Amino acid sequence: MLEQRVVGTPPTVPARPEAVRLAVLHWFARLVAALHRAWADPMVRRGTLGMGLVSAGSLTPAFLPPKAPIISQLHLEWLGEGVGRFAATVLIIAGLALLVDAWLRMRPRDGRRVPSLTWVFWSLPVLLAPPLFSRDAYSYAAQGLIVQRGLDPYAYGPYWVPGQYADQVDPMWLLTPAPYGPLALQVQHFIVAITGDNAYLAAVLMRLPAVAAVALLAWTLPRLAKRFGVSPSHALWLAVLNPLVIMHFVGGAHGDAVMVALVTLALYVASLGRFWVGAALIAAAASYKQTGALALVGVIGMAMQADGTAGLGASARLRSLIRHGVTLTLVTVASFTAITVLTGLGWGWTSNLSVPASLRSLIAPPTFVGASIEWFMNLAGMPLATAAAAVPIAQSIGLLVGLVSISVIVWRVAPRKPVVAAAGALLVLVASGPVIHPWYLLWGGVLLGAVRLSERAIRAVIFVTLFFVTYGAVDATVSNGTWALGLSAAVWMIGRFVVSRRRTGDALPERALQPVGVPAA
Repeated sequence: MLEQRVVGTPPTVPARPEAVRLAVLHWFARLVAALHRAWADPMVRRGTLGMGLVSAGSLTPAFLPPKAPIISQLHLEWLGEGVGRFAATVLIIAGLALLVDAWLRMRPRDGRRVPSLTWVFWSLPVLLAPPLFSRDAYSYAAQGLIVQRGLDPYAYGPYWVPGQYADQVDPMWLLTPAPYGPLALQVQHFIVAITGDNAYLAAVLMRLPAVAAVALLAWTLPRLAKRFGVSPSHALWLAVLNPLVIMHFVGGAHGDAVMVALVTLALYVASLGRFWVGAALIAAAASYKQTGALALVGVIGMAMQADGTAGLGASARLRSLIRHGVTLTLVTVASFTAITVLTGLGWGWTSNLSVPASLRSLIAPPTFVGASIEWFMNLAGMPLATAAAAVPIAQSIGLLVGLVSISVIVWRVAPRKPVVAAAGALLVLVASGPVIHPWYLLWGGVLLGAVRLSERAIRAVIFVTLFFVTYGAVDATVSNGTWALGLSAAVWMIGRFVVSRRRTGDALPERALQPVGVPAA
């Protein structure tokens, strides 16, 4: 039957500007409703209070550079000594304890869902706080100034821009040029440009790209998890709301956050079959921090899954690996080259990749082993030159073991479980490298939120999280000269972990959440 219409009477369709306005209003109403739902959760409020306490206690020598102008401007000199410093440190420890407790209690179980905007409330209290648990943001600001003044950031360190920007930088890094990718340096340049001559404000605003990255993670990771049969709520809890993410990505304003967010977006896009776009996003991640390039193994694995060679013989798998590996690597290299040309900063970073390794990190397994051997050799009275060789040899062996392990992951894991391969490759790189900072664990650790984990593996993630939260807390107390509080924090964290293991009613293993026909992560 033909549709009858009155001639000259067009269907009622909202005008385009009106439609846009209605869409914006609808989005805003949904946002407000989501914020209300999140704030109604007592654990959200508890974590927010915790980060508020951390922010209140942050104006101390643990986080501020010497003679920071903000101290005199706000007349807070009393926080840097005696009772004031002790009280501020107590606030930091108590705040971290509340954050960890809220996170553990929020774990999805018995039908409980994690409010999607929890991360917003947990981030808000520290947005204007000084960079927390690290002074890298002060170096970011100085590097941005170097770019603004037309100097080569890959040849000159903060020492060459004397004044308030260089004064904020840890003396260890004053002479070291930037090791970061060109995109990161141009973002730092932009932030310095909009803050004028306020070096402290520039360092604080380095948090903007990190917060934007966490927002992207909160949107992307649950969707990636759902693609591979993992509960989005679990992914949000384990990874995005992980205390290390709030402490170091948001609090510390680390550029690693942008790299991890772009890697997650790349894997999500690749899971939709857009492998070239995924490879280009990997290039963007690497142009922020070069280690992101290793996550390309996940994109290659998804491409191999798509053509059905993952379960075939070795020769077919090898041909698929070579075909997709070469093609997607070329796309990544071409995209990275384009970004480098557009930024105008060149390839000087290639000679600076060893800059972070100049710090002896005893929580890095190869460095710890080498340092232990060096200590015994010195104890035995061996020549100093011989003993000193122990650490670099152990670090070289560690890198070799890491390279072999990554090769095995690419060959055996990537075609079957591409997200596991990407997470595993990044975590192996961290574990086999010469230096570990707590936020390095998040390179691959965040991706574990999109992986089906056993209960034992989830407990391992919780243990590692609490260990490095404790590490950050103890480091802050030592910097404030109140190490006894750090020991108290360590004891509390151990007790809290034991209690969390004894809790009943754990959620179902993630493999039970896998729907039929969903590929392995």
